[in-house]
Amino acid sequence: MTVGYEVTDGIAYLSFNRPDKHNALRDEDVLGLISALERLDQDDDAQIGILFGQGRSFSSGGDVKDRLQRSMEEGSTGGRAHEREAFLNTVNWKPVIAATHGYCLGHALGTALFCDAIVAARNTLFQVVEIKIGLPMASFVPRLGKAAFANEVCLTGRMFTAAEGLDAGFVTRLVEDGEHVREATALARLILDNPQPAVREHVRVRRLVAAQDVSRFGDLSATFVDNWTSNTAAQAAVAARTAGLAAKS
Repeated sequence: MTVGYEVTDGIAYLSFNRPDKHNALRDEDVLGLISALERLDQDDDAQIGILFGQGRSFSSGGDVKDRLQRSMEEGSTGGRAHEREAFLNTVNWKPVIAATHGYCLGHALGTALFCDAIVAARNTLFQVVEIKIGLPMASFVPRLGKAAFANEVCLTGRMFTAAEGLDAGFVTRLVEDGEHVREATALARLILDNPQPAVREHVRVRRLVAAQDVSRFGDLSATFVDNWTSNTAAQAAVAARTAGLAAKS
């Protein structure tokens, strides 16, 4: 299983398990996350989930060879798995907390932002990688807190820290390195102290409203994204990124 699943005291721990690659996400890993989220939704023993990464990072984002280069070769992003619907088409609307450390880049940043809270270790580095490979990500702007900050990191694609995320308002708690899962557990227990029907209604409304905000931006770029694989600048950027990673390995 590419995504671990364990339950303790009503809390399901979902974990990315590709530590040798900083948990870079292949299609099979995203499908594993979808399965884990669906399992959480139906699991009577779990009332809340915590998503974290094994090893040095939460996740370095989409695997360049398996997702980016593969999409270029296929001429479409349509074949790539995505967990968005697993967050939006649930039955029981159980909250999920992202516990981040190390890299939380690109697709993985989007995953964390789908969650209902983010507990970030100080060593977390976030990045909107997509602009570097020719994909506009204005749809991230409503989810990254302060508008000016969100706009800047989406335009530049620079890495930014967990402390910046806290200041911007999208990081829920900033914690010391190595304490992200423990602090996420403490937050989960506080949430579990409340009547769960109210918690789940809160989650349902928050996610659906957030999805509407994201769609307002994303829908405007739909045609551009559909034609991304035929964009020569994007093709060159993906090729350069693939070559750079190959040189490092």
